[in-house]
Amino acid sequence: MNETFNIQRLSRIVKAETVAFRRHYLFYLIFAAAYAASDILINRTSFHPNVFAGLGIFLMIISPFMLYNDVFHKIKGVNYSMLPASNFEKWIAFWFQNVIVVPLIIGTLWLILWGLEFALFGRSIDIHIGTNEWHAYFIGVLGGQAIAMIGTMSFRRLKWLKTLGAIFILQVTFGLLTNLLVYQFDLKSFIMEVQMANIEPSTTSWLIDYIKIVAHIIFPFGLWLVSFFKLQEQEL
Repeated sequence: MNETFNIQRLSRIVKAETVAFRRHYLFYLIFAAAYAASDILINRTSFHPNVFAGLGIFLMIISPFMLYNDVFHKIKGVNYSMLPASNFEKWIAFWFQNVIVVPLIIGTLWLILWGLEFALFGRSIDIHIGTNEWHAYFIGVLGGQAIAMIGTMSFRRLKWLKTLGAIFILQVTFGLLTNLLVYQFDLKSFIMEVQMANIEPSTTSWLIDYIKIVAHIIFPFGLWLVSFFKLQEQEL
């Protein structure tokens, strides 16, 4: 038997986690119902599904903290180290719940709100967002969720608080290093010279494309890989 990956073991852990998380999924349903009820009582003319979409994006990003907050707790929750599955299978189940199941649930609730909007008020789905904006939102949500996945697998307690603290420290460090490089190597003057030179877009397009490729590899694939290694560390 393959000790790293077995589809039957993976199926069992996904089913077990889905049952274990049923209360969280019920929370999403109750949240959507409460939102719809409060919105219609206040406005009486619309459910504002796109506002719910913004709240749903937030729920998707923090879903790892909600679902897996206690996985490494000594007393509460499932003892991850005792589950009959490899770390790779645990991580795939972890990824599947957050990246597939939760967005499907929230997306379905969003469509239901649009259906009610159409049935009660005659408004069809009307979203004025370009392809590039959709792509940016998609990558942003996956990247934000991937950071939450790293935090979930990195810390045993106060996961979201420590994750925010780590992000703050990284931002401050990056800002200090950036300022140091700008002033140390006079990059500010170099940037101004490049702008004044009016360089043709074609000469720099390859660099921009390269940066985009690297960014897409890091967000979210690289971050997902980091969360897997963090799970490995917790299991040692």
